[in-house]
Amino acid sequence: MKMSLAKKWFLIGLLNLAIVALYGTLMRYKITFDFPIVHQKNLLHANSHFAFAGWISHIIYSGIALLMMDFIATERAKKYRYLINFNLFISFGMLISFTLQGYKVVSIIFSTLSIVMAILYAISFFRDAKYLPKDHPSKKWIIAALILNIISTFGPLNLAYMIATKTLTSDLYLGSLYYYLHFQYNGWFFFGSMALIAKTLPKDFPSLNKYFWLFVSTVAPTFMLSILWTKPPMWLYVGTVLAALTDLSIWIFMIYKLAPDFKKIKYSTPKWVNWIIKFVLFALTLKFILQTLSVIPSLSQLVFGIRPIVIAYLHLVLLGVFSLFIISFGFIKGYYKATNFAKYAAIVFFIGVFLNELFLAIQGFAAFAYVIIPFINYYLFSAAILLLAGAILLFLSQLKEKNNFK
Repeated sequence: MKMSLAKKWFLIGLLNLAIVALYGTLMRYKITFDFPIVHQKNLLHANSHFAFAGWISHIIYSGIALLMMDFIATERAKKYRYLINFNLFISFGMLISFTLQGYKVVSIIFSTLSIVMAILYAISFFRDAKYLPKDHPSKKWIIAALILNIISTFGPLNLAYMIATKTLTSDLYLGSLYYYLHFQYNGWFFFGSMALIAKTLPKDFPSLNKYFWLFVSTVAPTFMLSILWTKPPMWLYVGTVLAALTDLSIWIFMIYKLAPDFKKIKYSTPKWVNWIIKFVLFALTLKFILQTLSVIPSLSQLVFGIRPIVIAYLHLVLLGVFSLFIISFGFIKGYYKATNFAKYAAIVFFIGVFLNELFLAIQGFAAFAYVIIPFINYYLFSAAILLLAGAILLFLSQLKEKNNFK
């Protein structure tokens, strides 16, 4: 029953990933050619909200629920199924409403409901946390993830307040947006993923909990990296630099210390899944390095002023880290079946991720020298098509294996 439910939830996740890729392709098509039917901003808002709620958050919510089902009664477990269905309803509500009308009454209602969802899920888990063993490897990571998910919602709430009171300024808009993105990426997504990893590792594997408080301590301070253009006081800047250096040091030290133990793990997954995992680790390491380099104020101000570089960084984390992690995690847990069809689908998606990052990086660095790259939008559109094709093929590869929607 649990495995069937897990396959269903993770299959829905792949469907949602395909929708995210479709919207990304439509936006690239609109930039490269012409697509006057919908507004670009509407597509952007719909895509970003759905990617966060319907893809990444859906999987993390599902993973936590599946973990809890080993320790709570069936009746108590039902509420998680309701909550996950509620989140899917909200996700598709945001997708449709943002597409049709942008930031208007209906889309704001659904966005508010996503905040309600985060709070309800956290309350449900905190009530059931007592059933988890005190030494459960995922417990601390889940608690931190859920709290940081709620903390991130103050960004959209502040935006809604400023829009309602007509006090919105460009600086406050960017500050609220980066606040939300920071606590989603470095809080909810990161700690939620670590919770899923901690439970998947063998029992004799060294505990990840020794690194937990160090990672937690850097979440809030590193937010300042996103808004260094506000010129914070020296004491706050120094604290931000130390937090960024701590983040990178912890990550490199953890990977170095655990590398021998990782090599001993024998999952029943093919080598190509292991290569995806290695790329995820590389992408996350690169993310920490770039985050640390952004402590240089002049560099930070320059980078945040070049749109392709900002998009490249966001895509590196969303696609190169969390999306590829979820896909590989699904194969490791057996929620996805590693057939030849799935292998080639995953390779197509991976190539799309790699080329998307490469072309965005080329476009961004060229902007430093005020150089225009010929046909760059065509290259980015081609990468978007590969992402879409890979996501659709991944979904079809699993749909044909099992009747997962039963």
